[in-house]
Amino acid sequence: MCQDGSLRRLGYLAGGVTTFLLSVFTGETTGFQQQPEATVFYNRGKTYYQKGDYENAIADFSLAIKIKPEYAHAYLSRGNAYCDQRDYDHAIDDYTQVLKLSPNDITAYNNRGNAHLLKNDFEQALADFDRAIQLNPNLAKAYGNRGIAYTHRGDYDRAIVDFAQAIKLNPRDAEAYYKRGKAYFYQNRLDNALADYHQALKLQPNIAEAYSNRGLIYLKKAVYDSAIADFTRALKRRPDLAEAYAGRGAAYAEKERFDRAIADYDRAIQLKREKIIAYQNRGGDFLPTIKLKPEDAEIYYNRGRAYHALGKFNRAIADYTQAINIKPSYAFAYFIRGSAYRDKGDKAKAIFDFMKVLEVTNEPIVRKRAQEELQDLGAN
Repeated sequence: MCQDGSLRRLGYLAGGVTTFLLSVFTGETTGFQQQPEATVFYNRGKTYYQKGDYENAIADFSLAIKIKPEYAHAYLSRGNAYCDQRDYDHAIDDYTQVLKLSPNDITAYNNRGNAHLLKNDFEQALADFDRAIQLNPNLAKAYGNRGIAYTHRGDYDRAIVDFAQAIKLNPRDAEAYYKRGKAYFYQNRLDNALADYHQALKLQPNIAEAYSNRGLIYLKKAVYDSAIADFTRALKRRPDLAEAYAGRGAAYAEKERFDRAIADYDRAIQLKREKIIAYQNRGGDFLPTIKLKPEDAEIYYNRGRAYHALGKFNRAIADYTQAINIKPSYAFAYFIRGSAYRDKGDKAKAIFDFMKVLEVTNEPIVRKRAQEELQDLGAN
């Protein structure tokens, strides 16, 4: 949401008050002095928005704007509704109109920055957050949002500075601790990341992603039981979190519990596919071609290694092949598939894969191991 959830905390209370207001808007209550017409539509739009009915909210905000073209609050609220519908271009247009009417509207800058952020337009997002902070140097959310933009841009040092300022202004901001933990994690500053995840979860115990990311740190530190516990906590809160299944699968594999590892990898892959199908095939009957991200190749690679350890070479090879299909430059997948072919006695295919390693990577250690395998197979 572009508005950081603030408008959901404002507006009307549920229950009797909302029912009364709707009756006013629909003309069912008598003896009530009518508000100016634009305000009536605006207020009904806010009520629809609170109920999650964005289409009707947008329709009412639009009516309010038609009656009163300079109605900045209506543009702002309509922008928020568009943003919740993931219609970021229209949201940005409305926030921009707010700023034409009210050039120093801090909320409009912050929300437009979030819309740009959600479009992966990080430079425009940064410009808007900069302006929001210039107008209000104590706006903690703007620092947090700018930190997110810096993180996406790979500028982790600046991100950490901004998250620290957000925390200074609001010491109970669990999200800022969580986001700073991610920035530390990307820098491989694992102890700093771990401390921030601890604090985030102390403040807000239901952040599933914080448990999952803390589990990854334990995995990296080879504290496998703690990793499994955190991935399990994440899944209790978000059963659809594929990354937590993949991480727990990796931890089980390290403990040589390969059947459990394979089951978790299976679920991670299933969730990835379901997410893509839900996105590409909303209500349709056809099955779209599944396209996974390059980072998803690791799930297949790891499941293949579990099958490999169990001596199930054909299944392992199938998974390594899928990893390569997703990420054609995946040198480790070629190497390990070559090892699987070697282990099942298919010398020609093993040689092909070890040769492919030399083609796709310049990493000295990997190349040396591939060359050693080729020598052992009599290919050099």
